[in-house]
Amino acid sequence: MDLASELLTINYAAVATATISSYFLGFAWYHWAIFGKAWASALGMTKEEADNTEGLGSAFIISLISGPTKALLIALLTTVTDISGPISGALFGAVVAMAFTITSLGYYNGFARTPPKLTLINSAHSAVELMLIGAIIGSFG
Repeated sequence: MDLASELLTINYAAVATATISSYFLGFAWYHWAIFGKAWASALGMTKEEADNTEGLGSAFIISLISGPTKALLIALLTTVTDISGPISGALFGAVVAMAFTITSLGYYNGFARTPPKLTLINSAHSAVELMLIGAIIGSFG
């Protein structure tokens, strides 16, 4: 595999669409009306504390970097493995989430004694996010 050549074959409109969609998913997922209240509760936060974005600049920067990074990697991997279609892309995203994110969150949070509810909320978000990215990338492929 020639990485430079593979990067030229990626559909960057799909990457942009998947990236933006992942941001919308995150906003909705952690909205107070969906899982935000449970997430804040697991962290022992009030709504006011959860809504306070002071001091979260680096978290927002990492979030802005991670969206396109995840979408680009899923696009690259689906290109080199010849995966296409929304269902195949979503399944691929689920496998990536299970293999890397969910297992990592499981043991990081386990050792940190993070409430299992928080691990479940964040792990489920990761799985749905990577499935969404995979489905979108697959749809363009």
